[in-house]
Amino acid sequence: MANNSKIEWTRHTWTPVVGCDPISPACAFCYAALMAARLEAMGQEKYAGLATRQGNRGKWTGKVTLWEPELLAPLKVRKPAAWFLTSMGDVGHEAVPFSFLDRLFAVMTLCQQHTFYVLTKRPERLAGYLTDFQAGIRVCRATIPFATTEVLRFGNPAGTDGWWPLPNVLIGCTTEDQTRADERRPATASIAADGWRTFVSYEPALGPVDWAGWEFLSWLISGGESGQHARPSHPDWHRTARDWCAANGVPYLFKQWGEWHDETDRAPHERSRRVADKVINASGEILGGGDGHTGYVELDWRERGGAWMARGGKKAAGRLLDGVEHNGKPEVR
Repeated sequence: MANNSKIEWTRHTWTPVVGCDPISPACAFCYAALMAARLEAMGQEKYAGLATRQGNRGKWTGKVTLWEPELLAPLKVRKPAAWFLTSMGDVGHEAVPFSFLDRLFAVMTLCQQHTFYVLTKRPERLAGYLTDFQAGIRVCRATIPFATTEVLRFGNPAGTDGWWPLPNVLIGCTTEDQTRADERRPATASIAADGWRTFVSYEPALGPVDWAGWEFLSWLISGGESGQHARPSHPDWHRTARDWCAANGVPYLFKQWGEWHDETDRAPHERSRRVADKVINASGEILGGGDGHTGYVELDWRERGGAWMARGGKKAAGRLLDGVEHNGKPEVR
């Protein structure tokens, strides 16, 4: 567990499930894999055998660990807070048995003072779990070993007759482009149709997304990629997400530009050899710049819909989209 997380939209990270393997383009430069390799090198048993380090990149081995010592962490914190499950793995991974998910949701059931954001790249598996009519029964039973006079303060696990789906839990999926959005929308929609609040983390944004059909969402986060190997995102991708949220009453949070930020308004009009910069159009095509390209940018880059993206690091890039900081969040229940 990490207190006072640096992730903009949560207070704590909860990691009873650690380890993963890549399934989509957003996984290419996974920060969690590199972090897991570093933590193992520092002697942390929790991360043993999960990832290898290859230069300045990490690679998951495919091993997934269910870390029992952290399972009850939220029960030990009384002050209401936001919890992200999990930053170092995926609870939707096939290696996480439903019996362990029962116990995770039992803990969340007993912690009504907290709000939990469960994020996965495998929403179809969580949909299979959450939409099973027996899931609530199993979770209710799983609360019994955890329940004490101090923890179980209500007549039933969540304190209301309609306790399932859990009102303090949001189920989210990540999506980086239109392909992944199309793949993951049906499962996420089925979770929402079953009464759960849902959200999307569109980070790292690697391509445009048409958000039509996602009106069931309770929250949308977008952001660019960070890290040494980060790929730039076109500003219009985030503007589209922002504008769609405004039109549909969905809270929107712009998390970060990441490694690259928009310098279109200050970019030179002539050809330039600015090796650190890239010009990208709204379809994701790199029109010119450095880092594996010629370094040259053609004169018509603006006419071709280009955005001039400068590399400066996450901190320097900031969180302003068109001069505004977007901090929308779903209602706390």
